[in-house]
Parts: sequence; structure tokens; C-alpha cells
Amino acid sequence: MKGLLAAFFAITAVQAATIPMDSVRGDQLFRSQGCIQCHKLRGQGGNRGPDLGRVLDRAFTPSLLAGTMWNHAPEMWMTINLENIKVGDIDEQGAADLFASFYSSRYFEMPGDAGRGKKLFVSRSCSTCHGLTSSPDPKAVPVNQWHGLNDPIALVGAMWNHSPAMWSELSQKKISWPSMTSQDLSDLLVYLRNVSPAMGAEPMFRITAGEDGEKLFASKGCVSCHNAQRPAASKMTLTGVAAAMWNHAPLLHAEPPRIDANEMREVLSEYWARQFFESSGDAAHGKRLFASKHCAECHTGAGPGPVLTARAGTYNGMNMVSALWRHGPAMLQQMKQKHINWPVFKVGEMADLMAWLNESAKK
Repeated sequence: MKGLLAAFFAITAVQAATIPMDSVRGDQLFRSQGCIQCHKLRGQGGNRGPDLGRVLDRAFTPSLLAGTMWNHAPEMWMTINLENIKVGDIDEQGAADLFASFYSSRYFEMPGDAGRGKKLFVSRSCSTCHGLTSSPDPKAVPVNQWHGLNDPIALVGAMWNHSPAMWSELSQKKISWPSMTSQDLSDLLVYLRNVSPAMGAEPMFRITAGEDGEKLFASKGCVSCHNAQRPAASKMTLTGVAAAMWNHAPLLHAEPPRIDANEMREVLSEYWARQFFESSGDAAHGKRLFASKHCAECHTGAGPGPVLTARAGTYNGMNMVSALWRHGPAMLQQMKQKHINWPVFKVGEMADLMAWLNESAKK
């Protein structure tokens, strides 16, 4: 049992690089590993568990989703055993791909309003140049030919690369630059996806390890205004990033560099994905949770588990989900033997616990 628990936490020590993730693989895993037998995603699946496509309170972070899954786990395992549901293994890469699948279905985004998006299409001057199937401006691409509506990273790139032409057209027409909030863009996207062929296309989310992101950040001239170091932690979704870059475009003193889809994927994998998929909780509160949730009874050297604070690396939502899936049942059994209740995490507590473990591992 000790060896099994050691394996549980060995996978939580990860490299600093971003874990590549692919929503196509995640969709396949959602089906092949049995998740679809209990949960719906994009309207398909069972009814035993929550519909993962109809979460009312969006703006989830990966750590919050990990905490929710952790709380639900004992009930889930009981259902699996009672109904003899066949489930497979989910390693860290698999967990990353599942997160990509959830991201592509806008699980982490604020809910959008198509009616408001339709109004914004006019009020933000989009309809001045663009039409849904044909455009008033012959140089403007109509919405039904837009690429990237179902790929958040492609959307960021398309908006960024479109800004110089847009700036020129708006200046000639004496129209002010249309700024957007993240909610504005979410509403606009829901509307556009409903009126374009993109609605029938499979959503996609894919990031790389970001190995060339730093070089591209320099070669594209971003370092002339921005610190070359990775920006401070931010939990903006990619819709928020797209809106921020759009609002930033007219502030540039020169025409912004063009960034193709693969380059944008590398840059955002390096400078955004690490931040969004890492934890940024309260380490001091996490230390108290480590004691109050009884983690210390097994994982400080005196108990059967490994010393978690001695592990170098980064704890995040993805590897916590993988660890829970692979070795959680054995942990639950051992906790029952010790008459310890399964720990339940309130909103934000999983992030706080991981923040403390990450901070302690660096010391």
C-alpha cells in the first residue's frame, strides 16, 4: 500500500514546462475511459452524474474543477462499483487532454448571451464592414467564412492580425475603435457561432509545450514594451486574453507584428497556459488545510504516505485529477481503516493547498 501511495504522489511532481494538451484526444478519452457513461458533454452521455456541458456557474479554474471532482469521488466510485461500470486509467497526459476537452466546450468561460451578442455586432461597428453571409465592404470577410470561432487560440490570432486593417478602415470612416470586455466577446461569440457554419464544427483546443514561445516573444518585438520574463500570474480565459489584446492594438506606436496560428499557439502556451492551469492560491491557508484535512497524519514522515512537502515540482489541477483517478480508491480505503473522513474542499481550498505544497517543495 505504501508503494501505491508513493506512486499517487510521484506523478504530482511535474516539469516546469507546460503539458501539451489536445481536446480531440480528450474527447476520445472521455468516451473510452467511461466518463460518458455517467456524464454528458456537448449533449451526449449518461445521466448518472452532472452534465458537464451545462454548468451554471462558469469561470471555473482547473484547481476548482479538481476540488469538485475530489469531493464527488467517493460517490462516483460507489456508483462505478455498484453498477459494474468499466473505467480505464487516466495518467497526467490524459488528464491534461480532458481539461483541453472541457476548455474547448467553454467550460471555463462565462456564459454568453446570443441576444446581447447580436446587438454588440452592430454597436461595436462589426456590421459596418462584415455581414453574416456577404459583407457591405467587399474587402471584409463575411462571418460564414471566419476561421477560429471554435478554436480559442486561433480566435486570439485572428483578432490580433485583423487589427491593422480594421484600424485603417475605421479611421477612414471616422469610427472609434470598438473596445470589448471579456463578457462582450463571449456574448458576441455565442451569437456568431449560432449564425455561422462553425456551429456544426467540433470545437477544438490545443496547446504545445511552449518551447519556442520565449524566442517568438522576442522576435516579434513584444519585449520592446513588455518584460521578457513571464508575466505575473493571471487567470484570464483565452476569451479574456483576446479581448485584452484587441483593446491593446490601437495603443501600439507601430503596426503590430503578424503572428500566424502556430506561432500564437507557442506564445500563448508559454505565457498564458502555465498561468491558467497552475494554482495561485493562498499558501498560508493551504498550510492550515494540510493539517485540518488530516493530510499531515499520513504525509509528514510518520504515516504511510510520502512526505509531500519534500517533492520538487509543481502541483496543479491536472495532475491532482490524474492522481485522484488512479490511486484515490486505495487512499479512501486506507482512510476508512484509520477512521478518517474523506476531506471535502470548499471553493478555493484546493488551490490554497496546492499553493502551499508548491511553495514548500521549493524550500
